[in-house]
Amino acid sequence: MSPHYQLHGLRLHAAGGTPAVRKRLRRILRYKGAEPTGADAGGDIRLTFDVRTPLESPPDTARHVGTSARCGIEVWNAPERMVLAHENATAVVDPAGGRAEGQVCPALLERPDREGRAPLFHLVVLSLGLLLRHQGWFPLHAAALAREDRGVLLPGRSGQGKTTIALSLLRHGWAALSDDTVLLRATGNGVRAHAFRRPLCVDPGAASCFPELDGPGWPASLSDASKWQVDVDRLYPGQSKSTSTPRLLVLPTIADAPTSRIEPIGPKPALEQLLAQSAFFLSSRPEVADRHLSVLRRLVDQTRPHRLHAGRDVMESPRTVHTLLSPLLDADSTPDDDTSE
Repeated sequence: MSPHYQLHGLRLHAAGGTPAVRKRLRRILRYKGAEPTGADAGGDIRLTFDVRTPLESPPDTARHVGTSARCGIEVWNAPERMVLAHENATAVVDPAGGRAEGQVCPALLERPDREGRAPLFHLVVLSLGLLLRHQGWFPLHAAALAREDRGVLLPGRSGQGKTTIALSLLRHGWAALSDDTVLLRATGNGVRAHAFRRPLCVDPGAASCFPELDGPGWPASLSDASKWQVDVDRLYPGQSKSTSTPRLLVLPTIADAPTSRIEPIGPKPALEQLLAQSAFFLSSRPEVADRHLSVLRRLVDQTRPHRLHAGRDVMESPRTVHTLLSPLLDADSTPDDDTSE
């Protein structure tokens, strides 16, 4: 089992102290879009996780900066390091050095895989996200879809309909980068979005509105075992995409109304939503925070921000979102950005 991976050209090295840890690291990285490589070409990012007890505590000099709302991991800022602490696992992240060293309690690995994967999953992903920021790749909690190279980003917290919207647009020929998380990267003239989770994470109840979901026997999602891990290319062959240039920024919200509507918004609420959905507080180093903020501002400048009030017709008539978004995307006549990096 090779410890070497590539993610959008970045070289990753992931080592586990036991076969069980190595197997989980491989599954997590593949889930996030990293591809194994056989050659040892060094590593821009190094992840090392071992089994150890008792777990180390954050140093006395560390300052508590927040808790990840999605997974309950405590985040501490220590001199030149970030410390991530969970009840059964911890990680010390050195962003400048490009490495994270994690510890996993043996009890976490002794549980059935379905129950024990989530804490380690979130710890690895959060560690990877911190390291990616230092490399100029900024995670954003958003669905991302595209027609040709023109993309739509839908940033929003869980439960705001991102996956339902993604399924609706896939059904009408759109391509999907992700229904949950993308990486933003500055280019010569703008910002590109890159896939940072290929499978869709779908509530089984969605099969009542999207019957094509029913039948294949989807595995449980790594990020949420109560949901299905749906392979886009298996469901809609050829409709997955690795990167696009965002032209629309759509803030989704669930509306208690029979019909959906979309309205333009100003740059301020758009930027506020981007900040809220990019774990901006994790950018501990001022120069990284400045680069992150610059990328978000450039993204707002190159897109047309809107708010989508998703009514009940999104589920009753899946063509609804396609009908609302297509004219806005087609109206964009801005030439594509230079995509060199």
